[in-house]
Amino acid sequence: MLREALRYSIAIIFSTLMVGAAITGAYISAEKSITFPSGEKIGAIENVARGLSSRERTAIIRSKSSAVQVMSANMIEGGISAMSGTYLTYSDIYFILTASHGIYSSCKYTQIIVGEAIYACKQYILRDNQADYMIIQIDEIKERTPVRIPRDIPHRGEWATELATQNKTYYTGFPNNGGPYTFNGTIIAYSENDAVFVDSYGWTGSSGAGVFSANGNLIGWVMALEVGETYLGRQVLENFIWVVPLFKINWPAVRAFTD
Repeated sequence: MLREALRYSIAIIFSTLMVGAAITGAYISAEKSITFPSGEKIGAIENVARGLSSRERTAIIRSKSSAVQVMSANMIEGGISAMSGTYLTYSDIYFILTASHGIYSSCKYTQIIVGEAIYACKQYILRDNQADYMIIQIDEIKERTPVRIPRDIPHRGEWATELATQNKTYYTGFPNNGGPYTFNGTIIAYSENDAVFVDSYGWTGSSGAGVFSANGNLIGWVMALEVGETYLGRQVLENFIWVVPLFKINWPAVRAFTD
């Protein structure tokens, strides 16, 4: 009788523990379901849609992790230009690639913004107003991961494939002085004047943003938006993006400055 009573008591205790564990587990699960992640976790560079291919995820992460904002002040006429840029490393030196049309004459009054941090322009390395690019030397940016030149750009034989019509693209920039925002796009044409046309989104502040292929290569930078003529006058086509291909940069000249 005593043995049967013990078995009965043990069974009751075991059942009680199991029910308690189930209730505790359900409570913890419910708590987790109504506990929201931090804004830092949601906005993390690595937080990218899981439905994408590994290459596309790499492209977006590379875009987000190298994006910076470029501010340049005109101390003569007044005004501040706000653009986008891409953090690069070449020959173990750090640079910012951006569009030249928003950069004023003095490096002293040009700064790189990364979140709450501000980095000073060390010197202007190379400027090409026709191809619309500026290479700025800068100290290492701890908060960002640089695009490695030439490792993270298409090789000579890959350019035709990378710039093919209907290829996907990604860029991270600061349109309307906001962001960083990451946009996808689709290549819709290539012109004889070495311009890539992309169906995406852009606005003032997008200029200079690095554009990446779905393979994760840096293929160019945002130069401008298309402007159309209608009976109402000129209108900006914010989804028609002009992108300058990266092979327009005179890399040997950049190397000459770094030697």
